[in-house]
Amino acid sequence: YNKPGNIITAAGHVTAIQNGQTLHADKVTIDRNTNIVTASGHVVLVQPDGTTVYANHVVLSDNMKNAVMKSVAARLAQNARIIANGGERYDAKIDELSKPVYSACDLCKSDPRSPPTWAIRATSATRDLEHKMIEFRNATLLMKGVPVFWLPYMSEPDPSVKRKTGLLIPSIGATSQLGAFVVIPYYITLGKSADLTLAPVFATKQGPALKADYREAFNQGTLDVKLSGGHDRGKFGDSVFANGTFDLNNAWRSGFAFNRASNPQYLDDFSILPNASYLESNVYLEGFGAGSYARIDAETFQGLVVSVNQSELPIVAPYGQYHFVSRPDAWGGTFRVDMNAFNVLRDVGTNTRRIAFIPSYSLPFMLPAGIVGTARLQLDSAYYNSDKLNQQPNYSLSQQASIGRAQPYGAVMLRWPFIRATRHWGSQLIEPIVQLVASPNTGISDNSKIPNEDSLDLEFSDANLFSLNRYPGIDRLEGGSRVDYALHAAWYLPGGMTLDGLIGQSYRFHKDLVYLPESGLQDNVSDIVTRAVVAPTPWFNISYRGRFSHHSLGNRMTDLTANFGNSRLAVSGGYLYTNTNPYTLYDNLTLGQSPNLAPPPEYFQPRQEATLNLSTQDGPWNFSGGGQRNLKTGHFDEVNASVGWQNDCFGVSMIYYKRFTSFNLDNGSTLVLLQFTFKTLGTVGFNAL
Repeated sequence: YNKPGNIITAAGHVTAIQNGQTLHADKVTIDRNTNIVTASGHVVLVQPDGTTVYANHVVLSDNMKNAVMKSVAARLAQNARIIANGGERYDAKIDELSKPVYSACDLCKSDPRSPPTWAIRATSATRDLEHKMIEFRNATLLMKGVPVFWLPYMSEPDPSVKRKTGLLIPSIGATSQLGAFVVIPYYITLGKSADLTLAPVFATKQGPALKADYREAFNQGTLDVKLSGGHDRGKFGDSVFANGTFDLNNAWRSGFAFNRASNPQYLDDFSILPNASYLESNVYLEGFGAGSYARIDAETFQGLVVSVNQSELPIVAPYGQYHFVSRPDAWGGTFRVDMNAFNVLRDVGTNTRRIAFIPSYSLPFMLPAGIVGTARLQLDSAYYNSDKLNQQPNYSLSQQASIGRAQPYGAVMLRWPFIRATRHWGSQLIEPIVQLVASPNTGISDNSKIPNEDSLDLEFSDANLFSLNRYPGIDRLEGGSRVDYALHAAWYLPGGMTLDGLIGQSYRFHKDLVYLPESGLQDNVSDIVTRAVVAPTPWFNISYRGRFSHHSLGNRMTDLTANFGNSRLAVSGGYLYTNTNPYTLYDNLTLGQSPNLAPPPEYFQPRQEATLNLSTQDGPWNFSGGGQRNLKTGHFDEVNASVGWQNDCFGVSMIYYKRFTSFNLDNGSTLVLLQFTFKTLGTVGFNAL
């Protein structure tokens, strides 16, 4: 203590605390006449919120609220750092830094003097400690010490901030539809649970346009509204995508989705929802109970392809459904009820009103010798009232009809599993399965009076071999009695190796004309369905489904997927073959008039395609590529490739995608996307179409 000068000097690991601020230094001098504190040597200044600044020399005043610092360094959240030649602090809220350098990259351990992967170097910077913002003036982006980009001004939130109002990183690029463009997003926080992002788009060929995204989280729900509008192809285009969910109580929830666009070209040009074929909107109320579920909703659709007439698309209002599954009774059986009712309206096309009631009962049981059985009873009943049946998608000879139908089913399934376990070779399973299904053979005479809304897509495979009705839905029902039989075998080896397979078939006592030619179910004896899963190791597996003609064993359907690899190298492939193309039936006139008429020639055109995808990672590098090829035409449907590099603070990726097929009468499309990701700063993207 220098009494004449009224100066206090402390040396050696000094710590001083004042107004919640903590000062550490090798040497601290306090001038009691001016209340100026001078600190030198390994100076550390800690704010009440934990913000820490390092310096070689600091002069503090006004109860340590103001400071002049030399050789300043600060460690921020997410491993970010900022250093400067010097700086001044005002009122413990603002740091003015001279010649700062900012980076979130680790220094090279073998050569700490080498420049980081990226850094921001500026003439000056302002660090707002109260509002958690950092502003740079005359800023230059350095990549490994090399200047690559200059901005007169830039600002960003402190890395510790999760949400902050301000400009986001712009994206620039070029597309064939827009020309050169720039998107400048601005993010606005609206309280603790809501935000708004505004993104104006400026382009040389189209626009301008504006995209807005409003999000809000409630205690009992969420809301997300995306709006956009702009000048496109000589007219104004716009879109709305909104959805929300709201919990009314512990049992009931409501929600909605509203999706509309002025035209598909606008969605494609501004990359809002490219290549979408339709938009769906709905509003619903659903409830959850003990073993039960109820829902009522209304749905509308907007077509986005030139082949779809908007007047032919349905409005479903209302659509109600109820499902209940009981607890097991004294015998172990469960009772189930499925009910639904809907009203389908079309400007051009069939209007359908249906009420369905489907009760069922399932009882498991055991027989001697280890036979496992299941008995099932089910009634598919529905009442239909329809008009304009002679229009799409039914094209019936009848114009209107009111009809009720009830189809009972009774079934008994028996499984006889034989299991052998060995010490070194795992366990093997051989399981014969047989099911007897009894149902009235009602024929197809009433089908011309029953609109088909939910049974359009049928694919016979092992997945529905033991289903009471192979059709999805109940608008088309399978009648008559039949026997389903299959052999299931599996081998489970130590180390996770699995071999699993099934082969099955069905025999019908009477033909059922409800099935189309080549469906595999049109004869008394069905086609043969198979399934196989081969997984010799955790890094290799093959899944296969197939169907073969019961006459010639010719291939009718093949669905094959294979996966090979680990995190460093992964290869996946697929092959699909079907002997028919059922999509041609949806607007075909003759099938509705008479089920005995042959399908159009397009129905018998097989589908055959293959896919292959590969991805690999080697240190910071990653590569991927793939494609889908139509083997019938000999042309690719699409191809894609990407390459990327990523370290602790920076990533760069390039993506290439090309679609060869036509969408809305276009000639395909090409996407090239280049993205740079800077930790704590954001992502900059450049793309071309």
